[in-house]
Amino acid sequence: MADGVPRIADAPSDHVYAGCCMCKMREDNFSRDPEKTVKSAGVLDLIHSDVIGPMQTKTPGGCTYAVTFIDDFSRHVAVYFMNKKAEVLEKFNMFNTDMENATGRKIRRIRSDNGGEYTGRLVKEYLSKQGILS
Repeated sequence: MADGVPRIADAPSDHVYAGCCMCKMREDNFSRDPEKTVKSAGVLDLIHSDVIGPMQTKTPGGCTYAVTFIDDFSRHVAVYFMNKKAEVLEKFNMFNTDMENATGRKIRRIRSDNGGEYTGRLVKEYLSKQGILS
């Protein structure tokens, strides 16, 4: 086990982490736009993504960030570890290639919290070239 990571069994069963509470209390975290709440009709129609970090405890490989990709239809989850946020495009490209090879389908839309890692020019250009809506 990594140093500094508490065991889940050590936390009281009624314990709620402060970060979870703060996020859930923000009303703007929940979409009211019906177009954004529509579920996907097939695999890779909609991918949810978020970047986590910096984490206090590094992975064995020394990474302090991670990016998640979740297929809305199948609930397939992929996690890629990173040394810095700037690696998001590289990791998304890897995920995109892996999923296209595995399914024969293309990603149609990606949804994120519009953090800076998804709003930069390079990411927007990549998504546009791939025909992926954001």
